[in-house]
Amino acid sequence: MAQPSGILWAGPIGDMGGYGNVSRNYLRALQHVGLPLHVANISLTNKEIGEEDMNFLSHIQRLNRDPGDDPVLIIHGTPESFVGIKKDGFKKTIGITLFETDRIPLHWANFCNEMDEIWVPTQFNFRTFTESGVDPSKVHVIHYPIESGQYTKQFDPYPFPAEVKSFKFLYTLAFDYRKGLDLLIPSYCEEFSDTDDVSLIVKIYVPGWISQENLSELVSSYIPNKKNNPHIHFIIENTPREDLLSLYSSCTCYVSTERACGWGMPQMEMMAMGKPVISINWGGVTEFMNDHNGFLIEPEQELEFVHPELQRTRIIHYYGHKWAKVKEQSVRIVMREAFENHKKREEIAFQAKQDIKDYFSSQVIAEQIKARLFS
Repeated sequence: MAQPSGILWAGPIGDMGGYGNVSRNYLRALQHVGLPLHVANISLTNKEIGEEDMNFLSHIQRLNRDPGDDPVLIIHGTPESFVGIKKDGFKKTIGITLFETDRIPLHWANFCNEMDEIWVPTQFNFRTFTESGVDPSKVHVIHYPIESGQYTKQFDPYPFPAEVKSFKFLYTLAFDYRKGLDLLIPSYCEEFSDTDDVSLIVKIYVPGWISQENLSELVSSYIPNKKNNPHIHFIIENTPREDLLSLYSSCTCYVSTERACGWGMPQMEMMAMGKPVISINWGGVTEFMNDHNGFLIEPEQELEFVHPELQRTRIIHYYGHKWAKVKEQSVRIVMREAFENHKKREEIAFQAKQDIKDYFSSQVIAEQIKARLFS
């Protein structure tokens, strides 16, 4: 098939969340594809994405070019954003999306099947989308790219308070019941004590559906009622991108207990930085994490139903869905090993940095994109 005349990209390029981060990384890859690119921002631009990304967006929008008479349309977002797309005038319509649990929401299959192609980042999602009714001939795996160079610079030390200890586990998240704080905090507190030279740093973005007061009360309920709990430091305020990278750089090891992870961009970013990462061995992270480049928490063989609050409050997206079932003991074992085994931490961090650079750079993912666009 003849190649398209250009690309019209529509996505939340200015958003500070995961979709925005991924959109900006895709745009960096699309610069290597060699087709005229026109970008439509379908979100507000949040200055907290950082100066480097703000400059990049200004640059990419100044370069907006006419995609020609026979372009492809690529929409990055949830499948609800694919509704009503007119195919006339486009060589191909492509939706880029993902989902975290063992299936996709029921209404998504029809939205996806209306597109010519659906790009998902993982083999895990190839299975969940096709098993949920999306035409397998439409679904293709295109990995999420990352610019490793952003993460290998020197960063200023993060200004921790004096009580933060030498070894720092870090978890960054926008609060959601999916993220597994109810698993991480008790596991950490039972495995370590206040005599250990260790802190758990929890950076929480407070979403609009929960108040900071209610969130603090909920998170506090996860802390066991015992006298010798190890140190936990919570960061609740919004954190500009440059400060976030400083936080990454100043911590020893990243840990995620997200039971259903669509991809795991913070894990990928920490790996690019040459930091050891702990994550559950299920879902999206299995696309780029393995025993050689990460510390993996093994889930139980059977899955469990997602958190009741998700099934109650977001019925259309989560009712009846399942995710990884993980025991606290499994989390404790891996955190203890990462804490004590300095040699393994170094080996894993070195391999992680190399793998992310070799397999997920903008240039590498641009070749994956070319293979689809020019096929």
